[in-house]
Amino acid sequence: MEIRTMSLSLDRAAIDGFYARANIRLDTAVTYLAGVYEGDTLLALGGVAGNAIRSLAVDDASRGEGLLPMLVSHLYQKLRDEGAENVFVVTKPKYAPLFSSLCFYERVRTTDAALLESRRDGLSGFLASLPKAEAAIVMNADPFTNGHLYLVETAARHCGRLLVLVLSKDAANVPADVRIRLVREGCSHLSNVFVAPGGDYVINSATFPDYFFKDKTDAALAHARLDATLFAQQIAPACGICVRYVGEEPLDPMTAAYNEALLSILPAHGVDVRIIRRKTENGTPISASHVRTLWRAGDYEAIRPLVPQPTMDYILSNALEAQHPAGRN
Repeated sequence: MEIRTMSLSLDRAAIDGFYARANIRLDTAVTYLAGVYEGDTLLALGGVAGNAIRSLAVDDASRGEGLLPMLVSHLYQKLRDEGAENVFVVTKPKYAPLFSSLCFYERVRTTDAALLESRRDGLSGFLASLPKAEAAIVMNADPFTNGHLYLVETAARHCGRLLVLVLSKDAANVPADVRIRLVREGCSHLSNVFVAPGGDYVINSATFPDYFFKDKTDAALAHARLDATLFAQQIAPACGICVRYVGEEPLDPMTAAYNEALLSILPAHGVDVRIIRRKTENGTPISASHVRTLWRAGDYEAIRPLVPQPTMDYILSNALEAQHPAGRN
């Protein structure tokens, strides 16, 4: 048996056919794919996206032959050779013990999915880097708007210390480092607000692997439950957080469903969820998606009342042309 690199374009028919037989699909974020072959027969497939292993599948007739450990070891080494200090896997719970046997450490599990990482001290190091706070907000801020600022200001008035976690992945229109800078600058007048990157442990819906779910809705709900559970079980107790603030969601059904997941999971772990009514402009809720629409159209005057000045300065200096998948608001 040998492992061969697969071409995502030239080998696409074989790739799609193999995944179809496995009743999953190729994760759209995969950038490298490898297959285990015996002669000309493809027996297993798997890939990587960012610092994560994705889209693993083994031919039914070859299960139990040690192909998955062989493939995972290859993909892990591929990521390590490319500089990844920590390698992540999100998989079905029933497969978590397999990865644990390959020296991955399980960090959170729900009925839908389990998150594992290769570093023993990965999560603990992240938690140690976070400031203590009574309350928290999680946002994508793509870009940071006056709606986000209103949410932060409202929460800050009701707690001693507020932690704002900004999603760290670049699956967005504004790069991660710029988003966190704009949030920090926009909140600089609030002395009790502490802004920090979410790292690999605040899971972005745009980077959550959905290949082993039948449809996008199932995947989105599974993402929400995994993210909420990780926050409730690990982040909140490490920081002393007892309240999480969210903006109401009258426009986006999936974000509304995410809020529902928070409401169903966090209180059971001693974390209250408080929903803040959206700030409006001329009767319309301010949303990052609306700002992006105006940005693409070059309607800068319409954007001005919707965003803080640092965000406006960035928008004026950076055209937004192509449509990208939107992350959490």
